[in-house]
Amino acid sequence: MGEAKTRSELIDTELQKCGWDISDGTKVVLEYEIDLDDTLPANFNQSYRYVDYVLLNRQNKIIAIVEAKDKHKSVEQAKSQAEYYARRIANVQGFPPFIYITNGLEIEFWDSLNQPIRKVLSYHSLEDLEWLKFRNENKQPLSTELLEKSIANRPYQIEAITKGLEAYDANKRAVLWVMATGTGKTRTIIAFIDILLRSKFIKRVLFLADRTALVKQALDNFKTHLPDQSRERITTSEFEKDKRIYASTYQTMVSLMSKIDISQGFFDIIVADESHRSIYNHYGQVFLKFDALKMGLTATPVDFIDRDTYKFFNTDTGNPTFAYTYEEAIKAGYLVDYEVLNVKTNFLENGIRFEALSEEEQEKLRNSGFTEEEIDFEGSAVEKAVLNDDTNRQILKSFMENCHKDPKTNLPAKTIVFAINKKHAYRLVKLYDELFPEHKSKVAKVIVSEISNADELIKEFSTNNSGFNIAVSVDMLDTGIDVPSIMNLVFAKPVYSKAKFWQMIGRGTRLYENEYFTKEKFLILDFWGNFDYFKETPNGFEPTEQISINRAIYNQNIQLLKAYGGEEFEAIKKEVKAQIEALPKEDFFIKQRRKELSEFNGMFWDNVHLNISLLSSVSDLLDRMTSQDDYDLRFRLKVKKLQHAKTKEDDIKTIESVIDSIINDINRLNHNISEVAKHADLIAKASIGAYWYELSFKETQATADILAPLMKYKSKIIKEQYHFDLDDYIASTTKTVIDTPSINLKEYEERISRVIQELTNSSPALQKLFVGIKLDQDDVKSLSDALLGADINPDKLSEVYRIQSNDLSEIFTHILERKEYKLPHLLNQFIQTHSLNSTQIEFINAIKHYLNEKHDIHRKDLMDNPFTKFHKHGILGLFNQSQQIEIVKIIEGEV
Repeated sequence: MGEAKTRSELIDTELQKCGWDISDGTKVVLEYEIDLDDTLPANFNQSYRYVDYVLLNRQNKIIAIVEAKDKHKSVEQAKSQAEYYARRIANVQGFPPFIYITNGLEIEFWDSLNQPIRKVLSYHSLEDLEWLKFRNENKQPLSTELLEKSIANRPYQIEAITKGLEAYDANKRAVLWVMATGTGKTRTIIAFIDILLRSKFIKRVLFLADRTALVKQALDNFKTHLPDQSRERITTSEFEKDKRIYASTYQTMVSLMSKIDISQGFFDIIVADESHRSIYNHYGQVFLKFDALKMGLTATPVDFIDRDTYKFFNTDTGNPTFAYTYEEAIKAGYLVDYEVLNVKTNFLENGIRFEALSEEEQEKLRNSGFTEEEIDFEGSAVEKAVLNDDTNRQILKSFMENCHKDPKTNLPAKTIVFAINKKHAYRLVKLYDELFPEHKSKVAKVIVSEISNADELIKEFSTNNSGFNIAVSVDMLDTGIDVPSIMNLVFAKPVYSKAKFWQMIGRGTRLYENEYFTKEKFLILDFWGNFDYFKETPNGFEPTEQISINRAIYNQNIQLLKAYGGEEFEAIKKEVKAQIEALPKEDFFIKQRRKELSEFNGMFWDNVHLNISLLSSVSDLLDRMTSQDDYDLRFRLKVKKLQHAKTKEDDIKTIESVIDSIINDINRLNHNISEVAKHADLIAKASIGAYWYELSFKETQATADILAPLMKYKSKIIKEQYHFDLDDYIASTTKTVIDTPSINLKEYEERISRVIQELTNSSPALQKLFVGIKLDQDDVKSLSDALLGADINPDKLSEVYRIQSNDLSEIFTHILERKEYKLPHLLNQFIQTHSLNSTQIEFINAIKHYLNEKHDIHRKDLMDNPFTKFHKHGILGLFNQSQQIEIVKIIEGEV
């Protein structure tokens, strides 16, 4: 296909879709002549003096050019030529046009004076290009000087924002923040977006989450902190196009992709909440359609983020743009720690064995028709193959005995119970109501996705003093829910994903206090040995991504192409060709791979020796097809597996297994349905194994063509599930030791350290001591009350810190003179009051870490290792003179 055909068949059509009417000379000019000069690139062919397309703005200026090339030639070949054209046009009109280079299958977009060239799937609208031009002409360095500190002012939040701004300023297109649950990801991203909007770096934002409740929660937060910015939740294709902040679920946006009439540049940035591989695999079309900056947020610890997520955000594995860990947040006093009770019931630990039951229960089972051989279940089968009510009763009783209680009502404090499945969740609540009828079915409730008022229930659960204190859930409350008052988490299910496990733990980590208590730690009751499992299997188990039935059939066809020749080969080739031609051409994953798919032309299929490797390379695209009848396709897949197995004469076991599965499907057909009944003779023959052995390839295919469409009439398999109420009991309750990094302080001193750091920011009395003002009796009492409220005995302070005084004012004065207490507060103030770059912030944080290790620091240390890793001259190379003096005064105690 030459340039002319490339243009008419591919480029013109795509431009037309984007609002560039080829027939309208006020919008598009074809073959625009350029006056050449003596700055021609090397090897430039002087006959090439015509730009294939120029796109005009409303002032009749050239806003963009499109260089078209033969679809089999690389776009790289046209780069120097297009850049020269843009430079010549800029000399005439005063600004350079944007550049598109395309062979019809691939499009590259180039803002040649400002950003590197990048792939896009389509063309921008005129409005998009005018906005990009405006942004270029008004661009200023992005800076935290615009940070609204009432939204986010913690040092690590400032560092995250600084690193994000630096990344975008350096023309990076993606940023990934890893921040522990409860550390204020949403507030931080709102403050970040606020800077980008006020800097006129972006105009529109799309915030994505995987649940409606999280989308609403995010919009409420945007409304609270950025009340002047217009907002809208996208639920249908008809939404207002004049807002600044949009929010939606991934699922909604993907479902609307083919219906929304907006350009690829409509959104300037897409914020992806809880970014992980499955989101991009299932909902990646959103990111492909829009030529937008990407912003990823996740609470998953760095080590457990999959490689695909790092790749998606253009960061090295294990090295996100910014990371702030749970351990760091605990040490700094921004999150609370937890303790774990590992509780094992007899049945969950040892299984349900007939011989281990009491004689009375054995007799009861026999009288109910059960045999000894049937009653033999592993503990892992409980709530799957076998249900036992008393096991759940024991879980609930143990919870009530051990949980944190609300000091005012003596009810369990706010609790999430993670159930195995929805039926399990409902059983737990039913049994709870039976055990504690005095709670009148108001304390424990189920929250699952199928409930129509799930959002209202979450709101009720989140409200203190609502009386709804125990939420029993499946998946829905594992992530995202923000209820600081949660004091108990109950793992009534096994968890195998380390990332998900940490997200679930994160539900309890937020700080909380009321008039009765301050949250120091929350409790996790683990009934399934999850903490033991992750000790033995640190990385957990992540299920492999499932391929679609269409892809599975395609893969089998490729195997059959390798195994057969002649007529069989031609029949399979015809089917493979039909599969590729049926791919949805407007799917954005498909559009991204147009160049690969263009190889499957007439010459390819006419070739006697098909390129099997090329066919295999596009198999993942079959996942983009939707299936009309999975029953039909699954039967055909089994038949193809049989056809393949028959090519291996010694694989009798596989052949028998596949035939058994095929016959099982046939035997489940409902003969009362007329469509099935009219094929009774064939069905009778096909119900015998020997029939399938004897069929030829062609006969097997013909039989499948008749039987496969009938598979939707199969009877369903009802899995047998035993339901008992056998007496269970708590076999053991042990405290689990949590292996988390620690700092060089004793546990009690560590707790005191956290409390003092918190009080430093909130206590007027301590702030007086900082500036040398003597405390009065009211100040001393307020300090004493604060310590007692944090469960710290003021009388113990002198013993812990070896101070020969009982005067609380003297004791605190002594403590605050210790650099590891005084300096972090002052260094945080330094970060908050200066506009620093990310390397400078890292340098300040390194001073804090150094103090934790050494308990002391002096000015000479700032020009030695580890500080020279930030700059070879340490502090001298990173900060200006006034900043150096201020930092030195802080660490030498002169402030």
